[in-house]
Amino acid sequence: MDLIKWDRPDPLDSLTHIQREMSDLLDFLSSTPPKGTYINTEFPPIIVSTSGDNVIVRAEIPGIKVNDLDVQVVNDVLTIKGERKTSIEVSKMTYLRRERPYGTFARAIILPERVDAEKVTASYKNGVLVVTLPKAPESKPKQVIIKKS
Repeated sequence: MDLIKWDRPDPLDSLTHIQREMSDLLDFLSSTPPKGTYINTEFPPIIVSTSGDNVIVRAEIPGIKVNDLDVQVVNDVLTIKGERKTSIEVSKMTYLRRERPYGTFARAIILPERVDAEKVTASYKNGVLVVTLPKAPESKPKQVIIKKS
């Protein structure tokens, strides 16, 4: 019977790999935007629906004043920008957990249909922004009458 050398893995190789992964993770976390800037494509959460001749966008933005919101429609893209201000001096607090972001945010939504930007209306009540965007006349379905020949 022949003897076969057992090539045992070095446990330090595994530790070196873990150290490299942790270093990559810490580099990623340190490259986040500056404190007070909230960039997230998921905020504010929205619902986009159609109702008759309108596209309706509902965005949940609690705790923000109307004056701190900016709503624009350019080339069938709805942009909602705003700023959530903190009521507490941040440097005086030691947070154990903070899930509610503060600072500026922006969300751009590509609309599913062409809209008439001149007739867009918006309302804000109980933390919910509702933007009503009338469909452009060229995007509305048209009935074609077939003539008998």
